[in-house]
Amino acid sequence: MTTQFFLGVEGGATKTTGVVIDVDLRVLARFVGRPTNVHAVGRDRAQGALTEVLVELLSAAGVRRESLAASALCIAGVRTGPDVFHWRQIVEKLQIPEPVVVTHDAAAGLAAGSADATGILVVCGTGSLVYGRRADGAEEFVGGRGPILGDEGSGFDIGQRGLRAAIRAADGRGAATLLARLIPERLGLDGLDDLVPWVSPFAKDRVASVAPIVFEAAKAGDEVAVGIVQDAAEELGRSAAVVARELWPDGGVERVVLYGGVLRHQPAMCLDVTAAICERLPGVRCALPEVEGAVGAARIARRRLFEPT
Repeated sequence: MTTQFFLGVEGGATKTTGVVIDVDLRVLARFVGRPTNVHAVGRDRAQGALTEVLVELLSAAGVRRESLAASALCIAGVRTGPDVFHWRQIVEKLQIPEPVVVTHDAAAGLAAGSADATGILVVCGTGSLVYGRRADGAEEFVGGRGPILGDEGSGFDIGQRGLRAAIRAADGRGAATLLARLIPERLGLDGLDDLVPWVSPFAKDRVASVAPIVFEAAKAGDEVAVGIVQDAAEELGRSAAVVARELWPDGGVERVVLYGGVLRHQPAMCLDVTAAICERLPGVRCALPEVEGAVGAARIARRRLFEPT
């Protein structure tokens, strides 16, 4: 019997991770390349980044392009028909053999923690998103619209709230908080006034980098920081409940996959989010994924071959 190989790609606005797996889900090659979010880097750069990922993976795995049994491209920013059409054109140009699943990156995250790619995904990293998928393919999104329109409960949200709390405390407009001292100290600044040039021009990742300082203050018992973290967890819990209500109005959702750097690196936040979800969805199982998103994408490719409907 000919060995079957599957390509999985999780593409974002900062990087793209790809893997080649065999039918037994063993990872044969892994490569991290440039971003592929068309809305962030443009179509030409996204296509160039995917080309690099594909070439490097196939070379490392010793697999020919035509030997791919199925592929899944799970790319950030793919939401609409035109988005899918653009990526279909890229797939054709790169001569990736069908079947090829083209979908959003949330699908990869869910599949990383759910073998049948059903349930709810709660993403909490620099940004945030809650996504759900039923067995019949019905989907629902909450959040994920960026720092201006949303990203509630994210690392950015936590960092921004921490910065504002520190400034309010320094001005005498808010409760005293350890953050007023810790933030400039941890950032190597002389004082809070130095935050003005530090945050200008606006940088989402820079603001999100303050979140670990908020977690540090919360761990030390600072009430303001504790409140910020708990509010963030509640936001994510509410969003998960909305998705569950839309997709499983009569109940029945069993699984919530917790995804993203904040939940992976901050155990206390992970516990708070789990508690906020379980309070609203009793009996649901919450867990971090057992594999990375690119492997989740490869799982989707494998399922597409064996369960095409």
